[in-house]
Amino acid sequence: MTDENTVDTEEEALNFINQHGFVTLFPLRRIVFQNLYQVAVGKNREEKFDKAWKWADNLAMKKRIHYGKFLHKQVTLISLDMLPYFYKLHKRKEFTIVPRRILEYLRKHGATSTTNLRKELDLSGRENKSKFAGAMDELQLGFAIAIVDRGPPPKMTYTWNLLERWMPDDVLKKAQALNESVCRERIVAKLLKNKSISKREDAEKFFGKGR
Repeated sequence: MTDENTVDTEEEALNFINQHGFVTLFPLRRIVFQNLYQVAVGKNREEKFDKAWKWADNLAMKKRIHYGKFLHKQVTLISLDMLPYFYKLHKRKEFTIVPRRILEYLRKHGATSTTNLRKELDLSGRENKSKFAGAMDELQLGFAIAIVDRGPPPKMTYTWNLLERWMPDDVLKKAQALNESVCRERIVAKLLKNKSISKREDAEKFFGKGR
């Protein structure tokens, strides 16, 4: 595992993600795994938290990484080199009702903020918050959507679009040409190479649960 407080710039954060192929944004509960928060240089938790989020957002908006809730339903940062393998294995075509409505809206209207998605689909209000959040989680787990922009503070509202529209053309073409067995082997091999998991069966179990 990488030592704490060793990454101090956005470029170093990108190098860390590229080196490991995929990392979580924050530590996983009861599991030792590479995460950006742990390696970020900071005087306290708040500074490390702010840096990690800022780097993740900036790199994703610049199309240098992809991120979304994936491994153990936690925010996962994926290098463009590894993205085709995840996309091929986990891209879903079928979703439940609310996620389908969100996808249809994005297909028709293009990039849309969280606020406008909730408003236009009648999902505003506290009573619909968990329904909307669950739908967005489902779409991220199915590699269907991507964050493409972030508004200014203090709200910092995200803007979403279809993942295929966000992905660089060469990354999408590579994903379409792959077969699933190659993808699974590549991801498991990366877990073992990172040495956070030492046995193949444990790597396959971790990856399976991460879905």
